[in-house]
Amino acid sequence: MSKKIKLVALLKSKPGMTREEFKKRWVDQHAPMPAKWKNIKGYTINIAIDEYQEIKGDLPYNGTAELYWDSLSDMQEDFGTNEAKLAGADADEFTILRDHVYTEEFIIKPLK
Repeated sequence: MSKKIKLVALLKSKPGMTREEFKKRWVDQHAPMPAKWKNIKGYTINIAIDEYQEIKGDLPYNGTAELYWDSLSDMQEDFGTNEAKLAGADADEFTILRDHVYTEEFIIKPLK
């Protein structure tokens, strides 16, 4: 049995975008694209807040995303589609940096 895959994406907005503009562009316009992929099982976006940041000055990332698949092959199949290529090109329109970390998730305390 293949293990579930979680992609953690770290995004930095283009210069001059406010946090609100970045959030609106990502959540309202971009997010529906990958949410429709055939194999994706979950998709969460996290936008950095102004309060209580330990990093002073500009944050290295403005937000993160978590995308879930049942297997590496399911993720690769989704990434091989034209829809994924269009989503990547769209993300390039509002970000200057998109780092991806592919992980195996260990849930220590589940959400209630």
